[in-house]
Amino acid sequence: MIVSTDKREFLTMQVPELLTKLASTSEAKFGIMTPQHMVEHLTWVTKSSLARNGEPEAEPNDSQQFFRKFISKGAVFKHRESDKTKEDLPTLKYGSLQEAIEKVPDAVDRLYQTFEQQPDYKSYNPMMGEFDFNDHELFHYEHYKYHFYQFGLIDKYYADEA
Repeated sequence: MIVSTDKREFLTMQVPELLTKLASTSEAKFGIMTPQHMVEHLTWVTKSSLARNGEPEAEPNDSQQFFRKFISKGAVFKHRESDKTKEDLPTLKYGSLQEAIEKVPDAVDRLYQTFEQQPDYKSYNPMMGEFDFNDHELFHYEHYKYHFYQFGLIDKYYADEA
């Protein structure tokens, strides 16, 4: 499947379709997540990133500067090796992969509804800083593509890869 360059189309239409191809036995190309961990991770990040946890300081911290630069460069994710093991993965929240998959459209809908109801809304957290609608849409578009590539749901993630 060719991934749409229209972020909303990808997140609302293609994501649910692609997830129908994910099996609990799907192997990751990299990383330690299981398919269900990946799906639960995407849902959690999509929902939690919308919160406004505090207010920005006068000057962004190092982490916020990193995320601002990351977004300005297109939010392209790249795998970095880690010393974490499967034992470090969080406890699964849902009873099955299918149950976890069913939660994804609600998380994506929440993203779009938040900004339809409050077009000028900006989320904030001490790690990422402030994100407006365009930041969120780009971040989640790239984040979903990255993990879908990780599990073979899409063939290519970014232009430079073989």
